Amino acid sequence: MHTLSDIEQATGQAFPPLYRQLDAEGRLGFGGPHPDWFKVVFPSLQAAPPVLLYAYDYEPIPRERLHEAWSDLTAADHYNPLRANMQLLPFAETGAGDVYCFWTNAPGFDEPPVLLVWHDDDRADLLAANYQDFLFRKMVESVLDLEESLLDDSALANNLQRWLDTHRAWLRADQVQALETWFGQTDAIADGALHEDQADALIREVIGFERINERIPYVQA
Repeated sequence: MHTLSDIEQATGQAFPPLYRQLDAEGRLGFGGPHPDWFKVVFPSLQAAPPVLLYAYDYEPIPRERLHEAWSDLTAADHYNPLRANMQLLPFAETGAGDVYCFWTNAPGFDEPPVLLVWHDDDRADLLAANYQDFLFRKMVESVLDLEESLLDDSALANNLQRWLDTHRAWLRADQVQALETWFGQTDAIADGALHEDQADALIREVIGFERINERIPYVQA
């Protein structure tokens, strides 16, 4: 399964257009595995950061592993077997093994919303109504805790500006404007003065999604 089209044909599902675009542009990956990734690969990515390079607890699933990730999630003998009426396409994961997925047959949506599927619970959190809003949300949340971030305290403004520069073409104008203001608070970011309730309010204001953070049961009864 070397292309998204191969995976779509095998799964009977479709990735969102923006995700397909970013895959075609080679913007989804973090440079591949390397025994000294932080020193060797990471600096080469910083000049033009790929998608969500600095996002908290986000690791893209390489294209060559996407089908495997889908097979694992949908296996009949999975310890948390997926509901038969729920179609998911994994595209990223957390360090703990939870999986970010497109919910491709979600009723009432023009594009697949994004879920975070918890590996150890019958819990899938509805993070955003579409992939674009998900990118915005993860960028807003990225500056809440620099101790868990790849952002460099000594080059914070530069890191954030280059990150936004590469992402602005993939976001709406109002999202870019909101991030310019949010990222502009570099002193507050460096001091840890921005809080989760502020981030949550901004996310809700800009993406306007009433079902945000709704819990979706995903395990067969």
